Amino acid sequence: MAYPARARSAYNEASILSCSPRKQLILLYDRLLADFVAAGTSFETGDLYAIHNSLRHAQDIVHLLMTSLRLDLWEGAAQVRDLYQYSLNHLILANLKKDRNHLKAAEAVLVPLGEAWKAADRNLDQQEAIADGVA
Repeated sequence: MAYPARARSAYNEASILSCSPRKQLILLYDRLLADFVAAGTSFETGDLYAIHNSLRHAQDIVHLLMTSLRLDLWEGAAQVRDLYQYSLNHLILANLKKDRNHLKAAEAVLVPLGEAWKAADRNLDQQEAIADGVA
């Protein structure tokens, strides 16, 4: 890896790590959606290696999301964990069977969930701006 690429990677990692947990969640969902797009494109072209890489990365993100849930902080966490587990199972099957229908099943759950998290984040940003007298 060339020096500029290493520097850019280090900068991106530092930027992500300095974000609030709420913003990190949004960044994870953004990357998850990018993995879905990449996997879908790879299914269209028949690139099995690229399908595998995109789906493995998506699985890693969903696993991270699932294991970072704090079940003790809110009642809905157990239901969200179950949605993550359902989606993770489908991502694994999509990869093992190279079956796009399993990818679509995971997307059907995770895309709206990501949109809900993003809407909640925007709402909290707006509330914070009002509280700070900025909005």
